[in-house]
Amino acid sequence: MHRRSSLLRAGARLSVVVVSMVTVVTGGAAAEGGVHSISGPVAAISQAVRGEQVQLAPAPTMPACARVAVVGDSLTAASRSSLVSELDRAGIDNVVDGQVSRRIPAAVRDPYSGVSATRRIRATWGEADCWVIGLGSNDLESGADDPILAARWIDEQMAAVTPGARVWWINVYYRYEAGNAFDFPSATAVFNGVLAQRAAGDPLLVVLDWFSLVEMNPGWLVDGVHVRAEGYLARTDLTMGALPR
Repeated sequence: MHRRSSLLRAGARLSVVVVSMVTVVTGGAAAEGGVHSISGPVAAISQAVRGEQVQLAPAPTMPACARVAVVGDSLTAASRSSLVSELDRAGIDNVVDGQVSRRIPAAVRDPYSGVSATRRIRATWGEADCWVIGLGSNDLESGADDPILAARWIDEQMAAVTPGARVWWINVYYRYEAGNAFDFPSATAVFNGVLAQRAAGDPLLVVLDWFSLVEMNPGWLVDGVHVRAEGYLARTDLTMGALPR
């Protein structure tokens, strides 16, 4: 009975610290027969630790867009009708300005400059709290295959929008141009990479991944860059799905 009480008291002490005394030795006649014998103590100690509880705050809700301005090239021009319709349906004041062959820099003559178009919208239609930019395709062959120049033009366009406004920039997909030896896929990768890097360091800029959408749906393409009607509807859906409402 005395021995049993001692064992119970020892077991109670193990509620905080677990100690096991085990000794194992091999060798001699016992080892040869496949039997292990005890010869000395081995101690294993584990201290119980309580974890710290952390209260997670809910993610902040992004304010809805009240006024949206869209500036782009021929892809924006071709999707303008569906985009305006969806923006109107959502009750969002909007202006959509798409122009064939439009590039980014202000050095290009109007209306073929995205920067100039952006400034004109601000001067005539007014400021927007949300901007959508669909430019870059026509800049690839004009120097945007150089990451330094691509970054300069992206910065120029970002500086042209309403100060403090949020910007969603649709990246580019350009596979080839008939009869043109220029490496459009490589230039596309450079421009999209620079754009993604810019967005990674700017909380006001979000990249909409048109490139991957077209990659997954090559049947949309009618040439190296333009798409069929279903592609333009998908481009509208991509834009509307990104804008907070």
